[in-house]
Amino acid sequence: MRVEYLSSYDRSFQKLDPRTQTKTIKAIDRLLTYFQTGQRSLGLGLRQVRQKTWEIRIDLDTRIFFQLEKDLVTFILVGNHDDIRRTIRHH
Repeated sequence: MRVEYLSSYDRSFQKLDPRTQTKTIKAIDRLLTYFQTGQRSLGLGLRQVRQKTWEIRIDLDTRIFFQLEKDLVTFILVGNHDDIRRTIRHH
């Protein structure tokens, strides 16, 4: 599976504190492992938002918003609920 990070994701990731950055990296690793093995890890919080857009939970307040196509995962944004809602409106 191919992985792509949009510049919007990179910018939002850089704004996170170091602890949340680490949790974000681990969440993405768990997500990619799930795609490879089919075994969902506990606490992943995977939720379909629209037809091709999804989110996973990092913690109570922070989510990763991404698009999933056949063999490509495109990470769009990492942020809170309001950040994700604003981004959804544009996708």
